[in-house]
Amino acid sequence: MQGTSNVNTATHHSASIHLRSRHTDWHTTLDCAILSNITGTTPPSKLDTSSWKIPKNLKLADEQFNQPGGIDLLIGADLFYEMLQSGRRIRPGNYPVLQETALGWTVCGRTPAATQNGSQYTHLSRENNSLKSNLNHFWEVEAVEQSTMTAEQQAFEKPLNKMGPNPIDTLSSHKN
Repeated sequence: MQGTSNVNTATHHSASIHLRSRHTDWHTTLDCAILSNITGTTPPSKLDTSSWKIPKNLKLADEQFNQPGGIDLLIGADLFYEMLQSGRRIRPGNYPVLQETALGWTVCGRTPAATQNGSQYTHLSRENNSLKSNLNHFWEVEAVEQSTMTAEQQAFEKPLNKMGPNPIDTLSSHKN
């Protein structure tokens, strides 16, 4: 699997899961790649939501979205758009958007805490830990083995490494 900054992650295990909303009749079956983790703790620290004025009657997909925790499931774009519903609530200022989904309302976007210190974070909704505990039996990711290069490959790569992060730019500048 390939992710941000072309980082490759090897996974040799998968599981078929049945995902069901706690708030609606929506459900689906997914084939998932098993990874040791999807990303770091999100959010990285507890968010103070006391000024956000999230309506009490909204059924949130993750009632503890403001508490640091692991991400249990990363949903692909194909399923993401299927899950979106028409409800959306936007509050002026640096407040997150409330988006209705088949799993409940999600809280996403900028947060006052994230913009005060200049940092921005991506917030992912996560379901309760039961999904993680159900999948723990399958979690076993093999370490990615380092590839070995032949002497000829190493000899070719050595001068390129000396040129810096983009050898093509370096070679182009030597033409003049």
